[in-house]
Amino acid sequence: MTTDSLLIAFEGLDGCGKGTQLDRLEARLRARGARVRRLREPGGTPLGESVRDLLLHGGAMGALPEALLYMAARAELYERVVLPALAAGEAVLLDRSQYSTAAYQGAGLGLPLDDILALADKAVRGRWPDRVVLLDLDPAAAAARLSAGKDRIESRDAAYFARVVQGFRALAAREPRRFRVVDAAGTPEAVAGRVAAALADVLPV
Repeated sequence: MTTDSLLIAFEGLDGCGKGTQLDRLEARLRARGARVRRLREPGGTPLGESVRDLLLHGGAMGALPEALLYMAARAELYERVVLPALAAGEAVLLDRSQYSTAAYQGAGLGLPLDDILALADKAVRGRWPDRVVLLDLDPAAAAARLSAGKDRIESRDAAYFARVVQGFRALAAREPRRFRVVDAAGTPEAVAGRVAAALADVLPV
């Protein structure tokens, strides 16, 4: 598999190091001459950024409305940015994907997993990530890395994040050919080495 039209998503708790590892992978791909589009969910479009602000800094809302807002932003992002970029031969790197909705609103808030995945398939027009890098980190360790001023989601309790972590791990076990589970403890350099090894089948070192 070449880098052309490759779709890679990074998943995990806030504080697991997604941004740092995306920085490194993006730089590595660009050094190879690849055209790279890096995006975040929710976000990447005017609608997506507005939804992001509402989800992270708005008032209380139910689990279903929360999940549907994520899906609306995702559908817009795929229609306007992700699918055109892939069609043009770009590699697309995502900071979060539909698997976050499955873990946070599914495992975390109790929405049915199969319903979330079915709706996600419509939102992404059937184009799922080629690889998902799950940066696996204990919730307490992830929380310790966060700065002050947590957003609406980050402010939930420890029991919630324990469910989210278990949700991510269950998703990885359910789709072992797509997921690469990477220990996110240690230095950024050490984690980057693990990410490179985990993606060696699609991005040879």
